[in-house]
Amino acid sequence: MASKSLMLPLALLLAALAMLNSMTAFVGSSPALRSSKVARKAIEDELTREVVELFFTAPAQGERSRINVTPDTTAEELLKMGRKALGFDQDWIPDSDFKLYNAEDESKPITGPMKDNGLTNFGYEVHMYFEPASY
Repeated sequence: MASKSLMLPLALLLAALAMLNSMTAFVGSSPALRSSKVARKAIEDELTREVVELFFTAPAQGERSRINVTPDTTAEELLKMGRKALGFDQDWIPDSDFKLYNAEDESKPITGPMKDNGLTNFGYEVHMYFEPASY
């Protein structure tokens, strides 16, 4: 008798699970992709904006800030802005003791206007390292 009393709730539970499993969470089909990765990459690599937001990072300290620059902003000006934003703007440490690198290529320091250092519309990151001339 106990097995018959458990059969009805078990059957209802299985029916409810089957019904929930067959239902879709959203109505309609999934939307088509609007652009390809290739087209998006071309837009990201092309510099078309007058003001660009970049990430200014000091990896050794784990500090990061967002800074708005123009393509004509020099790396030296960016270094001053970044040091101030991260709190490394002590007067007794000269700017010459810090070097800026493109986050994607840290083989040589960047200098001069940012437009000449691979600045892009989106996702550009600069790393700052403390490299004193004499230690």
